[in-house]
Amino acid sequence: MEVADQIRLLLERKIWTQNHLAKEMRDVATPKERVQLSSIDSMARRIRAHQRGERVGPVYAELYRRVFAKHIEVFNPVVPTGPEAFVNADPLLLAWTVGRLNQRVDRRSLLQLAAVTVAGPSALEPAERLMRALTGHHRPDAETVRHLEDRTKGFHRLEEHWPAKKLYPALMAHIGELSALLETNRDVHLRHRLAMAAAESAVLGAWFAWELGDRQRAGGQARLVGIAAKQADDAASAACMTGYQTYMTGGNHAVGVQLASNALERLQAGDRATRAWLLARKGEESALLGDRKSALEAIREAEETYSGADITARPWTCFLDPARFASMCLSVYSRVREEDRAVEASNRVSAFMGPDVETKKLCVVQADMALAYYRLGDVSEAVKYARSSLEATTTMAAPLGWDRLDQVVEEFSGTKVPAVSRFREDYSASRPKTEPLSLL
Repeated sequence: MEVADQIRLLLERKIWTQNHLAKEMRDVATPKERVQLSSIDSMARRIRAHQRGERVGPVYAELYRRVFAKHIEVFNPVVPTGPEAFVNADPLLLAWTVGRLNQRVDRRSLLQLAAVTVAGPSALEPAERLMRALTGHHRPDAETVRHLEDRTKGFHRLEEHWPAKKLYPALMAHIGELSALLETNRDVHLRHRLAMAAAESAVLGAWFAWELGDRQRAGGQARLVGIAAKQADDAASAACMTGYQTYMTGGNHAVGVQLASNALERLQAGDRATRAWLLARKGEESALLGDRKSALEAIREAEETYSGADITARPWTCFLDPARFASMCLSVYSRVREEDRAVEASNRVSAFMGPDVETKKLCVVQADMALAYYRLGDVSEAVKYARSSLEATTTMAAPLGWDRLDQVVEEFSGTKVPAVSRFREDYSASRPKTEPLSLL
């Protein structure tokens, strides 16, 4: 591995700045070497140059070698497997770690990050600053607020990997910290950022509470989104909450279409990724309602909008990668019997689905693939995808996955193929008896 790659990996996995790395290098230097070194800021500039691939002199090369050896676990982490991998990981710290990266984190990458955060207590420094701001007379500064913003992004990414019951308590602690700082801070700019983070976090809080069947808390978090979004003048957060509520109608697709329309009207020309998702949701609900014309209009506009969207612009759109968006197109096209477009969408899903795809994504995407293949006449493939969805949905206890699988099983009722019959029996044995919570 090149020195530039090693520097990048160390900074990412230890969540360090170049200045922090410079301090580490001074710590491992001998007194004679330390005399030759410049200031921390100057060293940080040299480190940035080395990250870009500029030549490393012998003194810096030796210091890098010592620092890399000192933190060898970063380069050769022991990566655990299975559910026990996250037992020792702090959800608040892991959320911040993931949020700072602000990019897709697949299952293997998350396992590695969890291992590194357990092994790297030096990453706790921002949390200590936050604790001082909450318990003492220190006012939160921009870096403290950034810590909370990054953590908010991270929770949205962890949501695709961990069941709600695992993350919900930590998310509530996070929202509590945001609330405490909002109560004590009078800086207008920082209050605006804190209010936006509160709205973005409460959206996820409402979703988790809904998944856990807690109607009262889901409604309370949804109201918090409205208040925080108003304080931050952030129509996108409010539109996102309404978009989430399209899943919470208890199967009332007419209301789902109306909620998606309301969210789009509220969003106006806001964030393109959010708009593409809301249009796709309107398409899905319209298709389930049997409104072919509206479904096709919505999904085609969604495809046009998605082509220029940045899914990292807001925390809640991080899930909408090409595989997930293609699955929403597949969901619409297969339901309105647009076979050519359904095949094209399924090919796009397959092209973007790797072996380490996020577990929650499998719940919905594989169910949509099962439905599409069944309607295309390939029963064997349909059952294969349905089983993959069932495994992921059982692991995540995801109501949305059960909802999609309900639709698959209903479609499967028209055949007596043994593989389908066995799947339906396994599904019946696994399916929770309670129905998804409706917030209507």
